[in-house]
Amino acid sequence: MAASRVVAGVLVAHVVVVLFPQALLHSKLGTLSTGTWLDAFDRWDARYYLTIAAHGYPAHASDFRAFFPGYPLMVRLVHDVTGGLLSYTAAGCLVSFASFVVASGLLYGLIARRFGTRAALVSTLLFCWFPTSLFFLAPYSEALFALEIVAVATLLDRSRWWWAAIVAGYASATSPESVALTAALVVAALVARRGIGRTIGYAAVGSFGAAAFVTFLGIRFGDPLGFSNALPSFHRVVMAPYVGLIENVGGIVHDLRNPGSAVHVLPNLSAKVLQTNEVWMWMVDDAALILAGVALITLIVMAVRAHRDPNSADHVPVPIAWIVVLAGITLLASMSVVKVTGAPANTEAAARLVSVAFPLYVGLYLLVRRWQAPIIIGLSLSIAAAVLTQIMFNLGYWVT
Repeated sequence: MAASRVVAGVLVAHVVVVLFPQALLHSKLGTLSTGTWLDAFDRWDARYYLTIAAHGYPAHASDFRAFFPGYPLMVRLVHDVTGGLLSYTAAGCLVSFASFVVASGLLYGLIARRFGTRAALVSTLLFCWFPTSLFFLAPYSEALFALEIVAVATLLDRSRWWWAAIVAGYASATSPESVALTAALVVAALVARRGIGRTIGYAAVGSFGAAAFVTFLGIRFGDPLGFSNALPSFHRVVMAPYVGLIENVGGIVHDLRNPGSAVHVLPNLSAKVLQTNEVWMWMVDDAALILAGVALITLIVMAVRAHRDPNSADHVPVPIAWIVVLAGITLLASMSVVKVTGAPANTEAAARLVSVAFPLYVGLYLLVRRWQAPIIIGLSLSIAAAVLTQIMFNLGYWVT
């Protein structure tokens, strides 16, 4: 399934760039590579990851420190192993493609063992065609991080605790959201009564990547929290959970009622560019946060019912690690918002942030598993949204 998504994504990207010459690409800031095929994925934040892979963290640009090194390290490794035959863009896409395909395979097996092949098929399809699944193809860290999350869940399912901790440790160098994965590892160990000593060991190993990054920032730049201090460069602030979503709805209503104006998310982009896609992406981000909350509640209800009636075939227990991962990532995504003076907060990137949490897809399936129509309609809408969002991204629109 993921392989077909990769092929379809590359073909769409190629056709989009061929049909629309560079003069028609909508944002010079977002249009980095102007060739075809894989170059069509070299947009926006991809340049941060690829620059880090090629040159490390520049001393003069503190905004680069917001991006964790786990993914750029893998890109650099692939580039070097191929003797430089693959460009950094190609190496980045290859890492994303491979991570995405392996993650989908592990995800299918993980869900099938617990909930059956139908649940595995629907959940994996939704994972592969989520509206922001294009970030599993682009030189972004999402595909690698999604793979790490599924790998940790698979290893925990097989009681490979130390291996799970090692993978979680590298994940902590891949994304700041990894704090949710480390928390899931610790909670699972406590519930399984692995012992305080070993649980502390899992936590230490499961966060070694983040610790190494903090140490590096402290030694190199004298700013161990540089990744956090760089967030204001992107207008990122922390708000109470879901408050940004509420404010964002007001921004959407404002834009719909005032088509001649735009809420400025990025001051260096024109209102015309923003108007073209801001309402669409904000709706996708808001919907993703709402669906993540609904999926989380569904998994919690399933877990409670299975605990109360463990002998019922209808109540399959949901691993506590799955619930903690989804809860943590949803919480982080709902609290991290973009706030520009004079404009309401918005949920920018929320859909991308929650897309890596595989329990989201399981929870949504379990919610509607008894009805065929919602499954078909939901998958169809998700696929259509994924294609549209990718086209916008390949054209250089701000999509995050």
